Amino acid sequence: MRRILFSLWLVVLLLLAQPHGYKAVVAAAHDGWSGVGAEELTPALIAPQTRQAEIAAIESYARGLDRHMRRSARAARYFADTSSYERQNARARWQEFRTKAALDKAWRDGKTYTSSNVWLNPTGSPVVALFTYSSPSGDWAQYVTNYYRSDGTLAKSSSELRTFMGELIVIRERLYDARGKLIREQTRYLDLKTRKPRRVREGDFMDREAPLYAKTGELPFYNLLKKR
Repeated sequence: MRRILFSLWLVVLLLLAQPHGYKAVVAAAHDGWSGVGAEELTPALIAPQTRQAEIAAIESYARGLDRHMRRSARAARYFADTSSYERQNARARWQEFRTKAALDKAWRDGKTYTSSNVWLNPTGSPVVALFTYSSPSGDWAQYVTNYYRSDGTLAKSSSELRTFMGELIVIRERLYDARGKLIREQTRYLDLKTRKPRRVREGDFMDREAPLYAKTGELPFYNLLKKR
């Protein structure tokens, strides 16, 4: 009993004495002293650091894909759901467009209100899917960028909803670990005209949740990707 109390007392002293207390606990654990202090406190202290490193790695990966999209804008493939927007419960009808100009024309002609630009890695697997959603009224638009790992799992989803209802921009960023668990979510509200932060109350706008495609195999046009 005395040994356990001494171990706990020593842990407290180490944490108070070191600016990065968890390092001191890890070092002490590897020096051979045992007890509840080393075995139970170390995981709790290391976990936040591990999670922050994971978040930083995902953000770095997404920035790299952003650069890839800017440098390789013409390398994207273009897909759109051309089913009737007005017809309730209409079955989605995704098709590929050979060029961005052709996809843009489909938007202008009212043939689609949901589309996606997709970038592939050298092995032919999708790593970025940039979705655009809107409606015939044109009073809202939502842009969702999904960043996928090489194994097909979703690493990050970044969405921006622009709506005239409330003159608002809603920006959401969600990060996921390789098992699909949400590890961070951030939401910001901006004024549609000034892009300055705004306070939002319930009922100020109609929120819209875009479909979540947690794996590339769930993308609604996934089978079309294999046709080239």
